[in-house]
Amino acid sequence: MRILIVEDEVNLAAHLARALEHDGHDPRVVHDGKVALMEARDGSYDLLVLDVELPGMDGLEVLKQLRDLAVKSRVLMLTARGETPDKVAGLTGGADDYLSKPFAMNELVARVNALGGRFVAPTGRTLRLGDLTLSLDDREAWRGERRIELSERECALLGVLMREPGRIFSRVELSERVWAREHEYDTKLVDVFIGRLRKKIDEEKDKPLIETVHHLGYTLRDPDPA
Repeated sequence: MRILIVEDEVNLAAHLARALEHDGHDPRVVHDGKVALMEARDGSYDLLVLDVELPGMDGLEVLKQLRDLAVKSRVLMLTARGETPDKVAGLTGGADDYLSKPFAMNELVARVNALGGRFVAPTGRTLRLGDLTLSLDDREAWRGERRIELSERECALLGVLMREPGRIFSRVELSERVWAREHEYDTKLVDVFIGRLRKKIDEEKDKPLIETVHHLGYTLRDPDPA
């Protein structure tokens, strides 16, 4: 993958570049938020490793402007340990995943590779439930006549729910199915992405499809079954 590393700690950025290059990727490093925005705005990078605290322009603003420009490059945010507001703001703003500093280099490489992996639907490329249609190939959904663009993770999450309507998925299972994490499960990540889907799928609808099942998790149900 072609990867842009946006990190103002020069030594850390160099270590990241070496590790990703050793893993077969093509990394480029910049140390300033404004420079990163200029580099990435044409969408030519597959993925950005984007630190929150940057000179020139912080990572959250870089992310916001890239998403406003409809840049679809995947984004792995780097946040300070314990800075939950930064994590939530990044995910809500369109990041695909985050990693708290300090981190093990092999974990970052694993996260990058997971973001670069293709989601494969085990059954069918178009899913339907009530007035909701999901095209896995086009990574978009339709709710009635309304077209909905989805990020890759949003598409994967919605696909998991739509393949088994009515089944209750725990946050841990959704984390494992969508983010392919074997040892670390972050319920905040699932909750934020469910929130993003709700805004896109159930916005302005009297009968929402996505339901929270108290203490258990989430499910997708047709409010008007035949």
